[in-house]
Formats: sequence, structure tokens, C-alpha cells
Amino acid sequence: MSSPNLRVAHVFVAGGLPTITYNPRSTRNLEEELRDYLDEGFKILSVSGPTKTGKTVLVRNVIPESDAFWLSGGSITSINDFWETLADKLNLFTDVEHSTDVKDEEWRTRQGGFGLGGLKGMFERKEIVGDTKGSKFTRSRHVSNQVREAINGLLEPIVIDDFHYIPQEVQLEIVRAIKDLVFNGLRVIVIAVPHRAYDVVRVEKEMTGRVQQVEVGFWSEEELLGIARQGFAALDFKDKGFELSDRLARESFASPHLMQDFCLQLCKKNGFRDKQDHPVELVAPEWNEFFSQRSSMTSKTAFDLLARGPRQRTDRQARKLKSGLEKDIYGVILEAISHTGPKVALTYEEIRAAIREILASDIPQRGQVIRVLEAMSKIAKKDLEGEPVVDFDKELATLYISDPYFAFFLRWGSR
Repeated sequence: MSSPNLRVAHVFVAGGLPTITYNPRSTRNLEEELRDYLDEGFKILSVSGPTKTGKTVLVRNVIPESDAFWLSGGSITSINDFWETLADKLNLFTDVEHSTDVKDEEWRTRQGGFGLGGLKGMFERKEIVGDTKGSKFTRSRHVSNQVREAINGLLEPIVIDDFHYIPQEVQLEIVRAIKDLVFNGLRVIVIAVPHRAYDVVRVEKEMTGRVQQVEVGFWSEEELLGIARQGFAALDFKDKGFELSDRLARESFASPHLMQDFCLQLCKKNGFRDKQDHPVELVAPEWNEFFSQRSSMTSKTAFDLLARGPRQRTDRQARKLKSGLEKDIYGVILEAISHTGPKVALTYEEIRAAIREILASDIPQRGQVIRVLEAMSKIAKKDLEGEPVVDFDKELATLYISDPYFAFFLRWGSR
């Protein structure tokens, strides 16, 4: 039973760990797969899924932070970072100090007499003279040796979130360093975006067959609707025929993060920030305004950086679109991506077909398009904070929209 003082922001949690609106997606058996892995072990578990689709929420719900050693891939830029972070988590000390003391003692007796008020007497006192000699030395153990000893046979799993943020050469070093420990039963879970899900195998061929995959995947509209239904019921809000919930789910790009945010903003748009003391009916906002306002707060900066390209240039060829606008090749490719819906994974052929549909002039050559896609991917990784909004895999000739908020901006944002 929900509290009468329940806050809307505590029910619809975008970017945090929801409780009331947590959806385990039971039909996919994701939690069971995680628990099976913890029971069985002897492999690395790769939990993959697009950004903001609940990978971390899923793992944290099954394995609370207190029951595992959680590492952030974004803070690991070298193999030493990996060992040092684990050493901190394990409260290990790498300096060992040894000391020795040697005492050179000699007893000395002092005697004397005294007289006081006609009284006479003798005294005798014994004391130690000499010195104490000692030595100290400190030896530093390599942090990797210290950590390896501590985690060999460790019962708690090691979870590396955002594994795809770690440079590939460092991924290789980490996998090679722990694969014997995994063989001995250490549980290691890496969380990554889907097209990087098999980084563990790609960087170390010997791990083939020793990586177990749990794919979180995009959410169905029915799964997204579960968030709205659970949350509105807890707050005593009514959504007639679930019409509002349906619309929000359709615009969420299969992301529970977006759905949580939309539900939160819809409640606020209706003037509610707390649970009501009696059932109230939610009313629809003006949808174009609602979504346009939400998009303006998401990825415009990312879009502008990608549209500008690696540097501002005045000599880029302007190409005319069928809409009458003129854009350089960076703008053309972004408009082509948007023209697809946008889809969140686009092959080169799909991008080329979209370019052909929107351009009034000749389409650019394959080499030009590939270079622009690579440049956009580089900008997204180096010039933008957080998860790269796009990522081009040259090997697969596929562009991934890694951030549903960026896809949402391409559909609704003013540019």
C-alpha cells in the first residue's frame, strides 16, 4: 500500500534505481539468467543492451552494491587503474613494514647515606644504563599481486559497468589478467552497449566459449506501459483507456529511462507532484509542445557538434535537399538518419538510401559518407560527456544511435 505522502519524483525515477515502477520483464527471464550465472560461474558474464534500457538497474536489483565489487569503466584508463580500484574496494595495503629492536642493557647500583633530625640511614638504587638499537625497512608489493591473492576464490562478484568505455588495449590486459581467476570460480560481470557486447571475445580470442551473454535489449511497448500503470496506480492517478500511457510508450524509443521521464513530466504538467487523497484523472497535454519541450532539454548540444563536424569550414559543398534547405555533408547525413525514424542501428546501405530520398542533388560517394560517419563517432566520444550519442563500427559498416535521447531529439528537436 503506497504512502499518502508519496512524491511523484519517488515513483517515476529517470536515471536512478526505481522501486515502485521497477519492471523485471519477467517473460524474458533476465533475473533468472543472472542468478543462474552466479550459481554456476566459470565464465565472464556480458550484460548488454542499448544505453538507458535498464542494464545497470537490472544487475543492481539482483546484485545490490553491498553484495559485489562495482567498478566504473569510465574511470579505468589503464590496467593499473583496474588493480588500484579493486585494491581500494578490498581495503588492501601494498606496503609491508618490518622492524627489529636490540637492547644493550647494563645494571648499575648506587649507594649512599643520609642524616635527618638525628636519624641516620643508607640507601641503595639500581638502574639500567645502555641503549636500544633497531632497524626498520618497508617493502612495497605490486598491487596486482596483492589483489590477485585477495580475489582468488572470492565469493562476491566483480561488476564492471560501462565496460565499453575502457580502451580496447586495456580491456585485453584485464581479460588476460583475470581469465585464470575466472577458471578458478571468480564471477566477473561486464555491462556494455550491445554492439560492444562481445568486446571480451574480440580482444581475447581464447575467451571464446567462456563468455556468457545476457541481452537486455529494447523494451516492448507493453513493458513500457507497465511503468506507467504501476506508477499511476500508486499515485491514485487515472488514465482512461491508457491513452496517455500508450502515447508516451510510442515516443520512448524503447527506453524505460525516457518512459520514466515522460510519466514524471506528464504528472507535473497536470499540476501534481504528490499522491492525491482521492482518485484524479490525468488529461493530455498539447503533445507537439510537450515533446518539443522535452527534446530541447536533451541533445541539442550533441546535434550541433555533430552538424558542425571536426572543425568549422566554409569550403564544404552545400547540397540542396528536397525540402528546399541547403546543408553540407554533415547536415545531410544527420537529416538522412532522422528521415529513417530514426532507426537506432543503421547500415551504410540504409543511410545511403535515406540520403537518396532526401537529396535533390547527386548523393556523395561512399568514401565521403564513411569518413563523415567516422568523424561523427570520434566527436561523440571525445567532445561530449557521458555515453557517445552515436558510434560507427567500421568493421560492420553500421552506425548505432547509442542514446535514445539523441534519437528522440532527431524526431522532435528544433534544428
